[in-house]
Amino acid sequence: MSTTLAPVRIEPPTTHLMAEDPLLFRRARTWWTLTALFLIAQAGGLFSGQYQHYAVKLIRETTNDPSHALLPLTLAMVAICIGLMVRHVEPMLQLMLRQRALLAFPVLAVASTLWSQVPLLTLRKAALLALAFAFAWFMATYYSPPDQMRVILGAGVLVGLASAAMAILLPQYGTSWDGAWKGVFTQKNHMGISIFFLFAGLPFCAVSSRRRLLKLASQAILPLGLILLSRSRTSWFLTIFLIVLRVCGPAITRARREKIPFMLYTIGFFFVAAAISLGFILQMLGRDLTFTGRTHEWAIIAPFTLKHFWLGYGYQAFWSGVTGDSGTIHHLIGGQNVSDNGYLDGMLQFGLVGVVMLAVVLVACMRDFLRLLRGSYVPLIAYWYAALILATLVGSFTESLLWGASGGFNWFMFVLGCAGLRTLSLNQPTERRHPDAA
Repeated sequence: MSTTLAPVRIEPPTTHLMAEDPLLFRRARTWWTLTALFLIAQAGGLFSGQYQHYAVKLIRETTNDPSHALLPLTLAMVAICIGLMVRHVEPMLQLMLRQRALLAFPVLAVASTLWSQVPLLTLRKAALLALAFAFAWFMATYYSPPDQMRVILGAGVLVGLASAAMAILLPQYGTSWDGAWKGVFTQKNHMGISIFFLFAGLPFCAVSSRRRLLKLASQAILPLGLILLSRSRTSWFLTIFLIVLRVCGPAITRARREKIPFMLYTIGFFFVAAAISLGFILQMLGRDLTFTGRTHEWAIIAPFTLKHFWLGYGYQAFWSGVTGDSGTIHHLIGGQNVSDNGYLDGMLQFGLVGVVMLAVVLVACMRDFLRLLRGSYVPLIAYWYAALILATLVGSFTESLLWGASGGFNWFMFVLGCAGLRTLSLNQPTERRHPDAA
C-alpha cells in the first residue's frame, strides 16, 4: 500500500466578515432596520406637496414649528433607531473611537448651538445628524458588508415602490409643480439622488452567471426609471460616474504596475476632453455652463462665508428665513435654502474648521483603501464603499449633499462608506488573493 498522500487543494480563505445571512429578510430586526432607513431617506417628504416656491415653504417649515406629518414620522424614526442600537452600543463605540475625525462632525454640530443665530433649530438638526451617524456605525458593526449592501438595496426597493405609487396614485404629493416625480421626498432632486445612493450597490454585486446578470439588470429598471422621471441632472451624472468607477476602478487595481501609467493617462485625457466639451455635454443634459444659474448664486453667497470664517454660522443656522444674512440673499436672488454647493454650504455652517475636518476624513479613507490595495486582495464591496464617498464629493459641486436640509440620509451613506472601508482595512487578510476579488 502506497504511503504517498494525494495533493490537497487549498481553498481560498473566507471569513465571517464577508458572510451573508441566508435568513436576513426573515428576521424582524431586518424589517425594523428597513423601516428606519425608509424614514431617514424620505427626510420628512412623505405626504408633503411641492409647489413652485418650494424654498420659501421649506424655510418656513424648518424655522418654525414642524408640520403635523413631520413630527410623528421623526419621533417614530428616532424610536426605531434607538431600539435597534440600544443592545449594540459597545461595538459602535469602538468603531466611533477609531474614526474620531468623523465623530468630530456631530460633536461640532451640537457645539455650534453656542454661536448659532437659531440655537433651537441647530440643536434639533444636530441631534438628527448625530442619530444618522450613530445608525451608520450600527449598520457597519451589526451587519456584514454583503448584508449591509443587501439591506440598503432592500430599503431602495421599498422607497422606490413607495415613490412610484405616490407619484401615480397621489400625484398631489408624489409629483412636483412642474410634473417631475418627487415620490416620498420633499423635492425631485432629493428623490433622484437618494434613489441613486440606495441602488448604488447594484453594479458592485458579484456576477456568477448569466442568470445572475439578467436578474441584476432587471432590478436596475426601477432605479433608472425613477432617476429619469425625477429629472435630476445631478443623479443622471452620478449614475454615469458610478458606471465609469465600476469599470475603471477594479481594472486599474488589477493591472500590472507597468500598465497603470497608461491607464491613468487615458482616464486623464478623457476628463480633459470632457472638460473642454463641457458646454456641449451640459446642453445635452438641458443645462448650461452656469449650472442653471448656480454660479451666479455662488458669487453672491460666497462673500458671506468670510463673515464667520473659522466656525461658520452654526449647523443649519445660516438659511434662517428672510431675516439676517439669509434675508439679504433672499432679497437678492429670491427664495433660497441651500447654496446648491456642498463645499460652500460647509463653509457657511462649519467654517474653515469644517472643511479641514472633511479633508482629514478623506485622507483617512484614502489610507484605508491603500491598505486594502497593499493586502492580498481588494473585495468588490470595497469599491462600493469608495463609490459612496466619491459620489458624495462629486455631487456636492452642484448639490448640498452633506450640509443641506435633507443631509441626514446623505451623511448616513457617507459614514457607512467610511466605516466600511475602515472595517475592511482592519480585517484585511494576509493570505493569497481571493478569486472573488475585484
